Amino acid sequence: MDNHTLNDIYNTLTSVGVVDTKKEFYKEWMNRSEGYVRWLKHSNKQPSADTLAICSSKLKHYSRLLRQKKGTQFIELASVFSDYSTKLDLMIFDNSKTKWMELMENETNNTIH
Repeated sequence: MDNHTLNDIYNTLTSVGVVDTKKEFYKEWMNRSEGYVRWLKHSNKQPSADTLAICSSKLKHYSRLLRQKKGTQFIELASVFSDYSTKLDLMIFDNSKTKWMELMENETNNTIH
């Protein structure tokens, strides 16, 4: 997992007053508990595609709303949200691609000719 991306998202949301704590970020932006995130770190696992997709979708949603507001700061924040969403979408793509490519490789290696 690219911890930096999720930490950057958390830090941005904190700096603009959208979330106050990591617990709130996990619950409201990832639809997960602190326990889930601790388990990921302890198990050296990546967040599920569903977790990343929820966060990405919410960032896209608020990016669109911010673009409708007047003011440079709203447009800039909308762009930041959109960039984060794109990064999460790429993480989903990369993680999914790795999984199906590993499955294909395993099937090829297990096939008797």
